[in-house]
Amino acid sequence: IAERGHTIGLRSYSNSYQKIYQSVETYLEDFKEIYDLVYETTGVRAEIFRFPGGSINSYNGGIYQELIAEMLRRNFVFFDWSVSGEDGSISDMTADEVKQRVLTNMAGKDRAVVQLRDSVGKEATVEALSGVIEELRAQGYNFQPLTAAVLPVLFSYKSAP
Repeated sequence: IAERGHTIGLRSYSNSYQKIYQSVETYLEDFKEIYDLVYETTGVRAEIFRFPGGSINSYNGGIYQELIAEMLRRNFVFFDWSVSGEDGSISDMTADEVKQRVLTNMAGKDRAVVQLRDSVGKEATVEALSGVIEELRAQGYNFQPLTAAVLPVLFSYKSAP
């Protein structure tokens, strides 16, 4: 992926929200692990990331402001999402269901960051992707890589999960 020039973004080393969000320090320790692993593997010093569960979630409620401030101080840019295929919360979705959820959730949006998963068990998401891209292009959307220069999509208090 890195050799093909794609943007490398980070999420977390652990998937344990309880562990990651115990404190700002535990988050930073976890982030350093994934940052170092990606750098050692790809030679890329990633600049963008996504907070597990988004920047405002039920696990980081007491620390999210300090955490965001610290990550920005360290010159990282984070992205939340404004559209989801809902493939993380609903198991056994078909490719058509993933596609339809993305298209429905895109309605009325000029700009979006779409959250989809490509992990084990999410083959339907991978199958849906080409159809999602085709349909969104037909509707006039275009696709651009996320970089540190792109204006991020961020959760607000009102839109937080």
